[in-house]
Amino acid sequence: MATTRSRSRKQRCLLCRWTIACRDHSRRLIDALGRSARQTFRRLRSRWPTVIVDAPRREAWQLRRLVRRTARGYARALGTGLPTGFAIIVQRVVFDGRQVNGLLTAYEWDGAKRYVIQLALSANGREVNDGELLAALRHELSAVFADAIGKPVLSVALDLEHGTAARVGGSIVDLRPQPSVAGNGPDPGSASLSRLTDFTGGEAA
Repeated sequence: MATTRSRSRKQRCLLCRWTIACRDHSRRLIDALGRSARQTFRRLRSRWPTVIVDAPRREAWQLRRLVRRTARGYARALGTGLPTGFAIIVQRVVFDGRQVNGLLTAYEWDGAKRYVIQLALSANGREVNDGELLAALRHELSAVFADAIGKPVLSVALDLEHGTAARVGGSIVDLRPQPSVAGNGPDPGSASLSRLTDFTGGEAA
């Protein structure tokens, strides 16, 4: 009887030690997974731009999402990543001697550059819409990538608002059949061009 009790006590002790060992192992495993997850998150987050928006909470959240998605999409389209330590600040006004829509500033320390883009929510007393804000952001991003990965080898501008006006005048070709010179009526087998009329201004006669 004493042997049975002693054996039961030993079994309980072994069970307790096994439970404690499993609990300690599980705690260590969870701590290791947590550290790994935090390191992975910090590493991934370092690839995201830091976006600061001076606006009410709901508007700031929407603008942060829009700006971050636009910046990452631009970088992905170029097949590259955003620079490390990249910040975008959206504020009420931006000054560079005068009010501007955007301003890019680069800092260099220990051989590495840090870029800051400031975007204005208003310029010269006029509120800037989202389209104008994103246009200013992409313009400044192009300068960031030109400095980080190399300048563009081709740049073609298109200005539809202030382009050269179309030349007035030209030539009209009449494709109606012309009556045959030899015959009294139109020659079905001869569908020559009627005339080539040059004109400058006005309509052809």
